[in-house]
Amino acid sequence: MTEIDNSLLEQFFEPARQQEISDNGFTERVLRQLPDRSLILSRWWTAFCAALALILFIVSEAWRPLLVGAIRMVQTWTPNDIHPVPIFMTMGVLTCLALLEVVHRMEKSPF
Repeated sequence: MTEIDNSLLEQFFEPARQQEISDNGFTERVLRQLPDRSLILSRWWTAFCAALALILFIVSEAWRPLLVGAIRMVQTWTPNDIHPVPIFMTMGVLTCLALLEVVHRMEKSPF
């Protein structure tokens, strides 16, 4: 096609390009219902890597020093060893994560 043909086509379709058709949110609802392939692939890849890491952790016996350290810690533990700051920090982080999950689910809600 020539440059003149392109300009004539652009002039012809310009009014249609500026026009919006109201669908009362139908397009957004349909797009939200479609599965996100990248999300599915990401979850499968994460599961595969986690399984591989777990297998390597067990096969290489990296759990053995952790088990020995845990046993020694339980044997020498006293109630005075508990400090409240890490407990409150953990509770704060878990509360923030729970709130983020609630907000994320509310954004995905069709209502």
